[in-house]
Order: sequence, then C-alpha cells, then structure tokens
Amino acid sequence: MTGDTGRVVVVGAGIAGLTAAHRLAGAGIEVTVLEAERRPGGRMSTLDLDAGPMECGAQFLSTGYAVIPDLLAASGLAGQVVPVSGRTAILTGGRLRGFATDRPASLLSGGVLRARDIPPAVRGAMRTRRLADRRLEDLGHWADLDGLDGHAWAVAHFGRGLTDRLLAPTVLGLYFLDLAGTGAALAASLTGFTARRARAMTVRGGLGRLTSALASGLDVEYGVRVERVARDDGAGAVLDTSRGRLRVPAVVLATPARPTAAILAAPTPRERSVLAVPYSPGLLVGLALREPLSPEELGGAYGILADPHEASAPAAVAVLSRADSSTSGGDVLTVMLRPSAARALRAAADPMVRGAAVDALAPLLPGLAGRVTDARVVRWDQAMPSVPVGHTRAVTAYRAGVSPADAVLLAGDYLGFPWTDSAAFNGRWAADRLLAHGAPRGQTTRHPI
Repeated sequence: MTGDTGRVVVVGAGIAGLTAAHRLAGAGIEVTVLEAERRPGGRMSTLDLDAGPMECGAQFLSTGYAVIPDLLAASGLAGQVVPVSGRTAILTGGRLRGFATDRPASLLSGGVLRARDIPPAVRGAMRTRRLADRRLEDLGHWADLDGLDGHAWAVAHFGRGLTDRLLAPTVLGLYFLDLAGTGAALAASLTGFTARRARAMTVRGGLGRLTSALASGLDVEYGVRVERVARDDGAGAVLDTSRGRLRVPAVVLATPARPTAAILAAPTPRERSVLAVPYSPGLLVGLALREPLSPEELGGAYGILADPHEASAPAAVAVLSRADSSTSGGDVLTVMLRPSAARALRAAADPMVRGAAVDALAPLLPGLAGRVTDARVVRWDQAMPSVPVGHTRAVTAYRAGVSPADAVLLAGDYLGFPWTDSAAFNGRWAADRLLAHGAPRGQTTRHPI
C-alpha cells in the first residue's frame, strides 16, 4: 500500500486497534493495521515458556466485560474460556491472608478485614450497589465522580479498613497504581464489578490467542513504524511511515499516549489533554517451574496482591496452574514488580531482574531459585494508564468535540479504564464513529505496503 489509498488505516495491533479494525472490516470497510512489532497483541499477548504460557500484560478477563465476549465469539474462542481459581491472598505484615472472591465472609475469616471493618464495608456495599448498572467499559459514564480522589471516595463509602487492606492492594496489584491521587471513577468502577459478582476468567493457552485470532482475519502489516500523522488540508490524513508516505481517508491511532503524542502533528487542545495522562511502568518476570506449586504453597491462591506498604514485595503474583487447570507438567509464576522496582531496574540486564523477582518471592517460597527452569522478562514503559482526577471529563470533552469530518480518531487505552475491555471499547467507539459518518466502503483485500 503506497501513495493514495482508499483504505482506512489503524495504527497499533493491540486489543484496541484490532477491535477497531475488526469492527470496520465487518462493516465492509477496507482497512489495514500497521504494527511496529513483529507480532500482534501488545499488552494482551502471551509468551511460551518451557512449562507453559506467560501473560505479557493482561492476566485475566472478567465475566463483567461487555466487548471482549463478542470478540471471543467471533474468533471461535468462546468455548476456550475457563474460570480461574477464586482463591486470592493479600501479603501484609509479612504474611499471606487468603480469601475467596466468591465468598465475602472469607475476607473476615482469612484476616484481610477485621471485625470493626465490616459495618462500614456493608453499608458502603448497600449504598453503591447501583454502580453495577453502569457501563464498566466506558469511562465517560463516570464523569460525575471526576473531581474526587479515589482513596478519599473509598474511605467515605467503605471505611479505612476495606480501603487500605483490600482496595489499595488491588489497585496496586492489578494496575500498578496508587489509589490516592487516582480519580474516584477507578475505585467506583471496581466496586461495580464486585456488585455484579464478576468472576475472573482466562483463555486456555493464553489471552494472546484472542489477539492472534483477530489479527489473522485482518490485513495487518508488521514491522512498520509510523513516524508522523497529519490531517490533510483537503480531506483525510497523511502518514509518514518507515516504508513511505500514505494518504488515507481516515486513520485510527490505537497506540499508548506517549507514542501517539510523538507522531500526531498539530494535536488539538482536547487531544493534548487526553494524551497527557500519566502511566505506570510494568516489569514482569515469568518463572517456569519443573513441578506445579503444591496446594498449600502461596496459600493455594491464584493471585497474590501486596499491601502497598510491603516495600520489598512485588505488586502481584499470578500462578498459571491455578488459572488453567489443563496445564500439565510444570508451572509458571508471573511476578509483577511494583513501579518503584520497575523504574530502578529499567536498564538492568535480564538475569538481574530475574534475581530480583526470585528474591522478592523467597520469603514465601524458600528454595525457589533451584526450581526455576526458564525465565522471561517483559518490560513496559507505559504499562497501565492512570485515571487521574479530571481525566474523565477530558475524555468526555474529546469524544463530544470530534468533528464528523475529522479524519484522525484516537482510540488508545488512555481514553478508558486500565483493563482490556475498556481498551477494546475505545477501538469500537472509533470504528463506530467512522461508520456513522461515512467511512469509505469496499471489499477488504490484502496487499503489502
């Protein structure tokens, strides 16, 4: 594809970009996805270790999702979705306190909450049960909470016990973010998942099967760097890429905020506002073990979350054998280091990072170093977009201000919550916006740039 083309271009083959392209192609739009890497998926991809798959970013799906289930069905993977173990543990005071996500009473019996934490937590659950009715994939539906700090909002609704002993470790472990300073929309939406009694799920063989399946049905060109995107004075957009210049009728930018800001020429004030969102870094270490963990190790939990004050602990740990029971042979522990460690080890060699992950788990799994047969290190400078105070209104203003004639649409994760369903929604929103305003239609075909 060179010169002028009637094809819509999507930049980025993560879940947002693939969702946008899938939606457009399904409506008969000629669309090409440009991806700088040699494989699809981005932070929703899976690596194979000698003991099984390692998730490179997203660790699980949820029954509370709205967009991902349709993509799984379209990709023929709905039958491969299985629940992960509901056993979870919080590392606090140097010990694991376990609970079952489907048994709220276990928060008390497992020592996560104290008796005095229960009354305000129950009152808060009653007051916020209507949050389950809101759209958990669309940040724009939470603008009424935009001016509130997440920690302050949670304390006011649930008390300090549940906030500090459960919600703060959850936000750190799942999104590498500090609850304080994050907008209340994030804390409230997590409450919405709880009110729906949503369960964590996975895809047998790894979540990357979904992004790979979506990509296989689309025209995706790999190894193409997009260096500049500008609106054309006439109509459409102009892209400068590592393989030449393209003029296209429309482009969807589905990359994280920093690379999007680097390539977008003359962004509007509303675009600059949403692209200014800060991210947390991510440093993940997959440790392959010869044998699966025994039932009593790590308290039998699938996921370990750490109290933010446990400075030497990782942010979270996920256990493969407790996510996908069909895994045979060994096991894979995915250790997610907290942001401070990710920044400190950003330039460190992989063996040093692996050592840091093993050392962080050693108090909980003595002798772990001798059980590791393989290891992989995954780095993300922009792992998770935050939802700072004021950002929800910025996203709402951006979407409301997009002109029907605008040929450049943003669809990155910074427009939503830091989970895959919200990223997929961003891609679907951009595609639907183009379809509503007459994107060029035609028979989708493959031809290289």
